[in-house]
Amino acid sequence: MVSRENQVIVAFGVVAIVLLYVLTALTDLPTWVNIAVVIVVGVIIPQLVNGSVGE
Repeated sequence: MVSRENQVIVAFGVVAIVLLYVLTALTDLPTWVNIAVVIVVGVIIPQLVNGSVGE
C-alpha cells in the first residue's frame, strides 16, 4: 500500500517535470527561474502539504 505522503511527493514530482517541460518549450525565461520553479513545486510544496517542514 502506498502511503499518502508518497502519493503527494510523486504527484508533485510529475507536475514539476511537466511544468519544467512547458516552461522551457513555451517561454524564454532564464534557466535559474526554471530551476527555482522545479525546486518550489517538486520539493518545498510537497513538504508543506505533508507537514514535514520544521520537524
